[in-house]
Amino acid sequence: MIKKKIRAIIWDLDGTLIDFKINSVEARRKAIKILKRNGIPKNLISIQKSIIENVRTSRILFEQKGVPSEEIQKIVTEVNKMVIEVEHKAALKATLTKDIDKVLEFLYKNDIKQAVFTYNTHANAVLSLKTAKIDTYFDVIIGRDDINNLKPHPDHVKKICEQLKLGFDEIVIIGDTNTDIEAAINIGSYCIALKTNIPKYIKRSAFEKANIVLEPKDIPNALITELKELI
Repeated sequence: MIKKKIRAIIWDLDGTLIDFKINSVEARRKAIKILKRNGIPKNLISIQKSIIENVRTSRILFEQKGVPSEEIQKIVTEVNKMVIEVEHKAALKATLTKDIDKVLEFLYKNDIKQAVFTYNTHANAVLSLKTAKIDTYFDVIIGRDDINNLKPHPDHVKKICEQLKLGFDEIVIIGDTNTDIEAAINIGSYCIALKTNIPKYIKRSAFEKANIVLEPKDIPNALITELKELI
């Protein structure tokens, strides 16, 4: 139950605001190649897991094997550099999710703050938004390099709310994956799940806990109608 009028929307980026163009399969394969080259058994890492999960598993194993922290960080940095390159290529080709600009404009005209939280780096997120020509709509953009604990951890949303000077009950989180919806659940915020076209291996089991689940055809009309009830 919402106790206050909503004053801000926090958006996921890839798949939600812009079409999913990141070659995530390529990125995962390259990450696995780097980790295997550094001694991680192939049975412990998988293309079905996110790069973050695979790196986390590998870091634990490296520590158990006594690999110096400096060497571990060097390997993690190599993986991150590769991911940034893949993200950058996608950012240069970013295109809007169909009719999402109409929702952004509706919120702007109603003086609703808007923010983005993403696994992309800050720079690549900004580049994506600029390429898609929607960067001016957003008051806050938080990438993975802006925070230590990413969504669904509360810290990612906390940083946005601190910058906007808003409480968790004054925001709505909109996204198209488990991490987006779980981020809202973890802080007790209202959330809207979008069933956009994304790779099948990306999990969506948390959608059953979302306040509302919408299909791509529901953008912009049904989404705007729902938001009208909240603001």
